[in-house]
Amino acid sequence: MLFVAEYDLSWDMLDAAIAKRLEWEDAKPSNFRFVGEYVWQDREPPFRGVAIIEADDVEALNSFVLHYGPTLRVRIFPASDVLSAIGMAGDSEPQAAEPRRTKRKKRKR
Repeated sequence: MLFVAEYDLSWDMLDAAIAKRLEWEDAKPSNFRFVGEYVWQDREPPFRGVAIIEADDVEALNSFVLHYGPTLRVRIFPASDVLSAIGMAGDSEPQAAEPRRTKRKKRKR
């Protein structure tokens, strides 16, 4: 399953976050994979970005969050590719009710 992790850190946590990132390569579970990682330039806080993560279970995500501890502020959201999301939305929409037919009164002539 795919997840989007938004993260940010401050200047005083930069060295710790870099060290944690290097350690993570050896500590990460086998079912955790970074699909991509991107940072926003010239924003507040100064170090801010998103990571697209593929993980099979919540324990892998918990390992990631616990590994970084207080060095990062992380928010994780489940994600899906656009076509799958459209398909899921189409399957979950309530079916439109059939229009009720009413009896028409006969006109008097």
